[in-house]
Order: sequence, then structure tokens, then C-alpha cells
Amino acid sequence: MEQLYNLKGLFPFIEDISVNGLNVNYVKKVIPKGETIFHEGDRCEGVPFVIKGCVRVSKFGKNGKEMSVYRVNSGDTCILSVTSVLSNSTYPLTAIAEEDVEAVIVPCDDFKLIMTASLNFQEYIYKTIICRFQEVINIIDEIIFHSIDERIAKFLLKNTKNSGDVIEITHDKIAVEIGTAREVVSRLLKEMERNGWIKLARGKVIVKKRDQLKLQIKE
Repeated sequence: MEQLYNLKGLFPFIEDISVNGLNVNYVKKVIPKGETIFHEGDRCEGVPFVIKGCVRVSKFGKNGKEMSVYRVNSGDTCILSVTSVLSNSTYPLTAIAEEDVEAVIVPCDDFKLIMTASLNFQEYIYKTIICRFQEVINIIDEIIFHSIDERIAKFLLKNTKNSGDVIEITHDKIAVEIGTAREVVSRLLKEMERNGWIKLARGKVIVKKRDQLKLQIKE
């Protein structure tokens, strides 16, 4: 319990657990980069709280293509594992360690106990639900109302600060992030390169003219 209390700076609700004298079981785990934490259809045996690293939560199509939905970073929990535990349903997406991850896993019954006993914990969970819901709304908005070249331009601008900045990323990865096919991304990136806005290299995109990319975005 003392180890868990030491994380109160990252997860303030932990102080409530101590004050209320709750005997909470948990497991501290290190998950290597690239390991799948949850497959679609898995039963959640507990709820993870990320101490270090990043988890990518994605949807995989029957054709094997992936679309990134959201990420779980340090100080976050995976809201789909929360809803799976509370509704006694299976995990609907796939969660993969994008970096080496250190996390605390709280078993289902203990998670429900904290939810019942701590208002601060409830507030943390509800805020996380709202945040993730907004992220999904933004993804829907991007896919329905914005063209793919707009989405690529936004992605390049989001990941750079100045003209000349380099993004170390593959075309496959960009396709995953914006929810389209690699072939489409490659074609549009080459068009941007011909226009002189970017320069392509193996596993890299060099942004040369941010001002031109900004003109592609229609608010």
C-alpha cells in the first residue's frame, strides 16, 4: 500500500484510498514496447493506471489495417477497460504498448470498491470519460468533414514547430494516425513534395513550408 501511496502526485485520488482505510489490491507491471495489453474481445481482469510510457488504443479492420483511436499516457487510465469492468463486457478495441510501459493494475472488485468509496476517484474517472468521448467526436469530425490532404497537413503541422523540422515517421504510421490507406498517404505526400512544401526521405518527412500547409486547412 505504501508503494501505491507514493504515486499520489500522479494520481491524487490515492490519498482518498489511504484516508478511507481501503485495503486495495494491485499489481505493478512493466510492459515492453510492442506488447499487446488487450486484444479486441478480451475480458478485462483489472484496470490499468499508467505510471510511465504510452499505450496506443486502436481499431483493426478485417483487412488488418489499423486506425489509432486514442492514447493512454502517464497519469491516465484506459477508459475502455473501465467501461468493460463496470458493464461486465469485453474489451472492444486493441491496446498496445507504444513505449515501454510501467503501470499499476487494479483488479475489478477493488476498482469497484474505490468507485464506491471515493468521490475524487469518481471525478477522475468521469473527467477521463468526457476527455476520451471528445477525442472520438474529433476523430469523427476529421473523417467526415475534412479531406485526407487536410488531415495530413494538420498532422504534419501538429508534429512540427518550424519550417525545416523533421518528423521521423513512416507513411504506414501516418495512415494509422489519420485513418486512411498507406497508398493514399504516399500519393498525397509525393504531391506535397512536388509542390515544394515537404521533402521525403526514408522514414522521415521534412516540413519545408509550414505556411503552405496551413493554407490547405479549411476551418
